[in-house]
Amino acid sequence: MKSSKVTKAFMVLFCLVQLLSFSTVARATLINNGDFSSGLNGWNDGSFTGSVTENGGQAILSSGDSFDPFAAVLTQGDDGSFLFDSPIMVASNVSMLSVDAALVSTLLDPTELGGSAFSDTLFLAIYDAADVTFDAAFEIPALGNVAETFLFDMSDWLGREIAISFELADEDDGFNRSYSVDNVFFTFNNTPVSVPEPESFIMFLVGLTLLARCRKSA
Repeated sequence: MKSSKVTKAFMVLFCLVQLLSFSTVARATLINNGDFSSGLNGWNDGSFTGSVTENGGQAILSSGDSFDPFAAVLTQGDDGSFLFDSPIMVASNVSMLSVDAALVSTLLDPTELGGSAFSDTLFLAIYDAADVTFDAAFEIPALGNVAETFLFDMSDWLGREIAISFELADEDDGFNRSYSVDNVFFTFNNTPVSVPEPESFIMFLVGLTLLARCRKSA
């Protein structure tokens, strides 16, 4: 009987350790389909007057008729409702967000008057699920038709849940522009993430206490 109690205690402790490991994995950083090898799966298209398409393993954001600050929008981590049902968890060892981008084409837009001094511009927006004061937008100055790699410092969002959004602002400049986006992923530093969530520590300690009691009764 005593041996059976010890065996059960070990089984409970094993399950708690597995749960601890699972909770760490479940909160790991993940960008789904960042190379667009599965089309636009995992991404949300929130475009207005523009469009988002996939071509050759790249996302193509294009402006459309007239002008609109959110002509083409491609988001992951939120569906545009800002409810953040599937946010991206930024692990504590994330360093940078890497993005490849290029200017694909420039076409005349007869629906625009050409009164703006600014040209159509691609932005990366980062939206924080819990605090709008962490929201930020960065211009991606993709000037050539050869893809360049842009790196964005993620230190302000470590341990936070976010959405990332590529947004093409269509200016009244008389032109429509298309930009490519590809290879969207996080880079990591060399610091291992070994600190589980506080509630996981509590579960682990409960398991140890149970094991100690069973050994004592044995």
